[in-house]
Amino acid sequence: MHLYFETERLIVRQYTLNDVDQLFQVMSDVRVHTYTKDRNNPWDERRTEDYVRYMIKRDFKTLDCFHGAVVKKGADQLIGLCGLNPYKENEPEIEFKIGVAYWGKGYATELGKQMIQDAFAATDIKGIYGMAQPENTASRRVLEKIGMKYLGNQIFRNCEDSFYYVANSRH
Repeated sequence: MHLYFETERLIVRQYTLNDVDQLFQVMSDVRVHTYTKDRNNPWDERRTEDYVRYMIKRDFKTLDCFHGAVVKKGADQLIGLCGLNPYKENEPEIEFKIGVAYWGKGYATELGKQMIQDAFAATDIKGIYGMAQPENTASRRVLEKIGMKYLGNQIFRNCEDSFYYVANSRH
């Protein structure tokens, strides 16, 4: 199993089939999807298993494009997912979804800072975008705390989103 990166409190690693049940507990909660395209469509067990199988098959090894399981150290508890999705060439989109029980504890900020730092150190990406619905103040605050600058609002995937960006200082 490939380890993507770790923070003080979290490990981000490749998925295994053993993750399906714990990921389902996170992704089946409608509150996790309040500000996403899945707001009326929380994940069921089948979708969760299909996602995990797909990510295992993709076998991501680099931080320029990946999705990983977010696991709380010590507890071996899967608390969410994160990754970098293709968006523009050499400029992926950051994503994280954290289980409701773990909101407000700084995990998303911790993940985002480390993901950006490690992706910039280990890849040639020029920068990373972040998107959040304008009314999603918690996610927008996280994007700002991890060093992203607000670019304005645009239509993205048929919704208005607030766009953020951080450039790789090595470029």
